[in-house]
Amino acid sequence: MRSFLRKEFWDDRNKPILFIQWVLIIFAIILYFQTYDRIDYIYSGILRLIAGIIILITGIENYIVKKRDYIFWFILTIMFCGMGIDILMN
Repeated sequence: MRSFLRKEFWDDRNKPILFIQWVLIIFAIILYFQTYDRIDYIYSGILRLIAGIIILITGIENYIVKKRDYIFWFILTIMFCGMGIDILMN
């Protein structure tokens, strides 16, 4: 736990991004299991927005590493966030 609080951990650019991804994934899994029995579109929209944010963070990570497939991740982000907003608006 102390390694998260050290300055060396936060100096590396990809580790905080990976930490945020894991926190969001764990939150999405908990939310999914809490709402597994229900048919509620609000939770479905929230889960799709969380998935869109996770995909956005993956695209940012690929942009930092200078991989060429970051555009694909940004397009997926727009799609997932659009689906989530559409579900939440209806």
